[in-house]
Order: sequence, then structure tokens, then C-alpha cells
Amino acid sequence: MKRKQFLYWFSIVLGIFLIFFSGGNSSRADAASDFSSAISTGLTEIAQQGSQIDSGADTASDVDSAISAGLAEIIAQQGSKIDAWDATCLVFGDRITDLQAQYAYKSILNNNDFLSGGSQGLNGISDVSAVNGLVAIGKDPTNVNGKNLVANIVKDANNPASDYSIVNDLEALSTGSYGQASETARTSLTKKLIGMQDQKTGLWNGFDKVDYTARAILALSMNTNQPGAADALNTAVKAVSNHFYQENGGFADSSNTMYGAENVYNDVTMTNALASAGVNVYVPLKEKTDYIAPVQRVLDQHPVSAGNSAMLIQQATLAFEQARFTRNGGKGSIFAFNQTDAAKYGEIVSIKAAAITKKWSIINDPQATAAAKSDALNLVDQILATYVSKLSADSTSSAAIADRAAGVTAINHVTVSHAAPATPVTPPTVTNNNVTVVNNPASSSSASSSSAATSTSSSSSVPISTPTVSGKPVKKASHRSIVYALTTVKLYRSSNFTKSNLTKTYKKRARINRPMFLVISQQTNKQGHAIYRVKDMNLGKTGYTLSGSKYFAHAYYSAKVTRIKVIYPKGINEYGKVNLTSKKRHVKKNASLSVRKVVNYGLSNRIQLTNGRYITANKKFILATKIKKSSQNTRPSTPTATTTGTSPSTPPTNSGSTATTTTTTSSKPTATTGTTTTTNNSPSATPTLPVAPTNPVTPSNDAKTITTTISIHADGATIASGSIKVNSGASALDALQAFAQQQGLALTYKGSGATAYVTGINGYNAGPAGTMTGWLYSVNGTEPGSSMGAYTLKDGDSILMTYNK
Repeated sequence: MKRKQFLYWFSIVLGIFLIFFSGGNSSRADAASDFSSAISTGLTEIAQQGSQIDSGADTASDVDSAISAGLAEIIAQQGSKIDAWDATCLVFGDRITDLQAQYAYKSILNNNDFLSGGSQGLNGISDVSAVNGLVAIGKDPTNVNGKNLVANIVKDANNPASDYSIVNDLEALSTGSYGQASETARTSLTKKLIGMQDQKTGLWNGFDKVDYTARAILALSMNTNQPGAADALNTAVKAVSNHFYQENGGFADSSNTMYGAENVYNDVTMTNALASAGVNVYVPLKEKTDYIAPVQRVLDQHPVSAGNSAMLIQQATLAFEQARFTRNGGKGSIFAFNQTDAAKYGEIVSIKAAAITKKWSIINDPQATAAAKSDALNLVDQILATYVSKLSADSTSSAAIADRAAGVTAINHVTVSHAAPATPVTPPTVTNNNVTVVNNPASSSSASSSSAATSTSSSSSVPISTPTVSGKPVKKASHRSIVYALTTVKLYRSSNFTKSNLTKTYKKRARINRPMFLVISQQTNKQGHAIYRVKDMNLGKTGYTLSGSKYFAHAYYSAKVTRIKVIYPKGINEYGKVNLTSKKRHVKKNASLSVRKVVNYGLSNRIQLTNGRYITANKKFILATKIKKSSQNTRPSTPTATTTGTSPSTPPTNSGSTATTTTTTSSKPTATTGTTTTTNNSPSATPTLPVAPTNPVTPSNDAKTITTTISIHADGATIASGSIKVNSGASALDALQAFAQQQGLALTYKGSGATAYVTGINGYNAGPAGTMTGWLYSVNGTEPGSSMGAYTLKDGDSILMTYNK
């Protein structure tokens, strides 16, 4: 008898061990109407939190990065050994190839006990993984080389081998509709599982309550249409919060000292289960100070890092994918492949996001003509409309997932025609109709930006002086700093920049979507280019790329920022702790916040507000609208620069304070004409651009300079943002001219001094006189009552340019 007991308990322990390393998988079906009602009536505060739209933009971005890292690790570690769970991860991450699907199918045939000629695997683990993997890659589990895997699972379900067999069999049979026998077995298994729930605690007992309760929630969440399932599930979710949820965001059973301690596998499995049940795992489950959200706890444990076990990486990746799916509006489990409308809403959100990303890449393409951009944007809209219509008509998750994937592929294949590149020449200054155009050789597309306005007139010639440029090196990016790409950059597998070594091209993106990189080292390659060795923080790719401020800027603020504006579309959160935990409130886009200081926090700085709370210092989420004093260059660059420049001794002054300023036709002020050219012989050179002050003096090394920050926005996106040094006494227009040259922007304006008026920046042009279309400007958050050409800057001023349609 003792031997039988030993063998029994040994098999259970072994089963749990295998569950940890191969079975912690998401499972949840479409939330049926009775469960939705239970949520809406507020039976648990967790369920109420699950309905919140906001769940932390910062954390959402981290989850996206973790998914990409997990997928990259799966591909790197598994290669041709990709199994069922790996394939499922890749399918939901849009990364699977036909070859990888073939690898997974072969793995399922070889490793599943029943399909390879054996019997039911231990506790049904290999069966549930096989069914999920088969359905994910489009195979029928009822006919796998003539064998019916579902029938084999039904056979076991009628006489379950163990408690774990109940949850695994139920999950496998709930992935689709497999006939009457399967549906009867689902009903029976659901009833058994509900009967095993402890009526006093709401949990499922066993020597590891956390793991089994999570697995039970996973299985029940796919069967909320079964009698009693919604109530049992709702009770379980509340019980988890009361008994297992820890202040650090993890889960533990304090009543079991041997198996109840918190571990990353239990945290991953429970986070997955709660997300499947519709719980918002991006926020703490209890509204108490210092509690951390479950998904944040999993992120903090770095389960998808290189060196971890393949099983942990795949299970964590699935948990992150489930969390993102639920947050995007998906209903139920990502494995509810045949549940009506389960994935539809989330898939529509995803394809719309892909369309927006594509549109921004088209808009920001410097080599495309305006007509080509318009054609490409129209085509994206047509594709989006077609696939949204398809998705709206889909009746199953499988169909929705397939249509979304096809739609995203079609959108990403849209190309933009490029104009033939012009031969670089020193841009002339054209005078005509009282309009001045500062042509910039750094801009690769002048057609789109200067088509609406030509250049300036002047009734007298203006003497041109050549300023002396300081040879002081620009500060390099610190070792292992985090940067983001300002323009198109290319990643090479080695420091030899040849076409054969090119691994990826990152197109220029809007600020909130810019790719981020960890700078591992800086060096000069054999071709004489200053380069970075970097790691893509989203995809995990490592390689070499050109360095310099033309290509990269620090991704986190480190200067003395005193005020910021929220620019992320979904807003950001304020937190009580510097590690961005203990959420206090959500702040919407365009909100302005006062800053106490920037806090060093490893590679990713934080900003402490004047209320003592903390927010991210990531420039993709916030914009510094006021900097007390720019004590350091916030853009990584190489120390060598070769710059020559000519600048007018009396530069033209700039725009009116509002977009409704009309052209001056009655009076004809003398408009000065300026040309500024920059010669950059090295792809990594960072020119320090000379700017002449409003008062006619020749700049020199001894001239006093001030620093101003400029941010230019149009159509909800940031065209450019950064800082520029100008001579003391410079006007706001002088700074804008210098900044336009630094950033490669095409700037047009008319008039001078008090009548100066910006007419266009990078193709965003002012409308006819009397209309509201045009450029507004503010300094330190206030709109001056004068033209940009008449406003004299002070050190630390922040200029904001906004295009008003």
C-alpha cells in the first residue's frame, strides 16, 4: 500500500514538474453573456478593473517589446526544433513562416504520444499542446495522417487519468467544434471541474494550489456558456486576489510552505489565466498603495531573456500575447480558435494600428513626391476598408486572425514612388513675391516642402559674412546608452558596411514609433565611418550602424527639464515609485506637467513631478516644453565634424505669432535673403550650425551663445524636436532657421521683423489669408503677442511650433 501511495504521489509530482516546464498555457474562450453580466455587476473589483481602457502606456510598450524578444529567442534557440507551443507563439506574433510551420507539424507527429504510436500522454499535456499547435498552423486535429487526436482525448475525458488530465482535456476540446461526442465530453469535464472547487475559499486544492487554480481558470474561461461556469470563474478570480496575490505582483500560497512559494512559472501561468478571464493584468488587482500589476511582475523577472529555458520563454511569450490580446479588446482566450467574435475586435484594432504605422512611414518618406504619397495613402485606406469589412463579417477567431494577417501583409506591401535624386548643389536664394525660402541641401525632398511657397524678395543686396565655427567636439553617447532612430537607419551584421552584410533597414518613423537601440560600443570601421554597435530593443537584433546626431538621439531625457507635455496617444501614468509601480493616476495626451527633476534610473531615466510622483522620461511618450538650462547635448554623436557655413549678417526674421496673420501687401518691408549651407563629408559628422543674431554682428568663438529647444508638430505627429545653440540676441525665427538646417527641414517664410510670417515647414503650408490654416508658435507654453521675427530669445527658452488645419 505504501508503495502504491509513493508511486501515486511521485507521478503527481512528476506531472506538476512537467506542467511547469511544458504546460503553463493560456486558455480562455469567448466571454458568454452570463459572464459579461457578472463582470458588469461588479462581483469582483478585479473584474471591474478589467473593463478599464487605460492600463499603462509604458507597460504596454514593454509588453510589446517582451513579445518581440520572446519570439526572437524562440527562433534563435529552437531553429528546426520548433514545437507546438513555439508555433502557437509565432502565429500570434505574426512571425511564423511556412518552413517553421512544417517544422512544428513534424515535431507534433513525432512527440505526441498518440500520433507517434503510443497512448495518452501523462495528464494530457502532449495532447493539449498538439491540438493548440495543429489548429494554430491550420491543421485538423481530427485527421492527422488518418488519426483522430480529438477522439483519443474524448476517450480519456470520459475517464480522466488525473485532476490535471481534466483541465488539459477540457482546454484541448475547447479549441474548436469537433462534433457531438466532444461537446458532451466538454460538458462533463466542466461539471467535474466546478465540483472540485473549494466552496469555502473559491480555489482548487492540491499540493500546488496556485498552479492548479490557474489551470482551472484557463479551462473554465473557455467554457463560460456551460452551466455554473461563469459563477465558478468569477468566484475564483476574486479568491486569487484575496489569497494568492502578493504586493510584488506575483502569486503565492502562504498555507503551503513546500510548494506554495512564488515562482516565475506560477506568475506566468496565473497572469495568463487572469488575462484570459478578462482581467486587466496591466493594473494592480488591489487598489492599495505599493501593489504591482501582475504583468509588470512578470516583466521584472525577465522570463524571455536569452539563456532561460525554452519552455519558460514560450509560456511567458504566450502570457504576454494573451495580455496584449485582452488589452486590445479581444474576448477570451487566444486559443478559443472557433469561438464567435472572440478575436474580432482585437484584430480590427491591430490592423488599424498597422495602417496608421504605414501611413506615418509614407508621410515621413523624404524621397517621395506629394502626389506619390497621396496615391499610397489612398491605397492603404482602400486595403484597410476591405479587410475591416472582412473582419466584421468573420464568425470565428481563426478567420479573423487569418484576415488580419493578410490585411497587414497587404498594407505593408504598399510602396511609394520616389523621385530621382537631384545632384547636390549649393542652394540658391530666390527672390520673388516677398517670400523667402531657406533651401536646405540636407533635405532629400524639396518638392513636397517648398511647392507652395517660393523665395524672397529684397530691394537691396545684403552682405554675407562667414562665421567662425567652434571646433569643440560634440559629446558622444555614453557607453550602453539607449537611443532612438531619427531617420532611416541600416543595421549590418559586421562593421564592414556592404550590401551582403545588411540585415535590416529601419524606415524613418513618427516620434512615438521610433525604433530604440541599446548602444553597446562606439568605434570607427575600416571604411572610416564612426559607427555604433547596437541591440534592437524590440526585436533583439544586434549589429552595427552609422552613428551621429543625424541618425540617433537619446531616447530618455537627462537635461534639466522643468515642464513636459504628454504626446503618447493613449497617455501615460503617474506612479508612486521610481520603478514606475504603485500607479496613482492616468494622464491623457496633451496634458502639461511640471517637473521637479530628472532621476537617473539605470539606462531608462525617470522624471519626478512637482507632486512627488514619477513618470517615464522616454521621449516617445513625453515632450520637454521647457528646459531650465541644457547642460548637456541630449543627442549622441561622434566627436568629429567638418563644417563650413555662410550666413547672412542680417538674417530674415520670422513668423507671426498666429496662423491667421495675413501677408503685408500695403507696406513693403525690406526682406533679407539668406543662404546657409553645410558641408558634411562624413556620415557621422555632427555640424554645429552658425546662426547670426538679429542685430548685425559677425558671430565668433567669443560670442555669447544661448540654448533653445524647438519642437515642431503637425497632424498629431512630431516632425522634429531637439535643441539648438544660437547667439545671444537671436530671434525665435533665427533659432527656427538654424534648427531647420540642423534637422534637414524645408522652411519657408515671408516678411521680416514684426511682419515675418512662417508659411511652410516640410510641406505643411499656410492657407490663404483670412483662413485658420497655418503655423502657430508659443514660447515656454505662452503665445507671444508678436511675430517670431520680433521675439528675442532668452537662454533656455522652449519654442513649440504647431500646424493648425
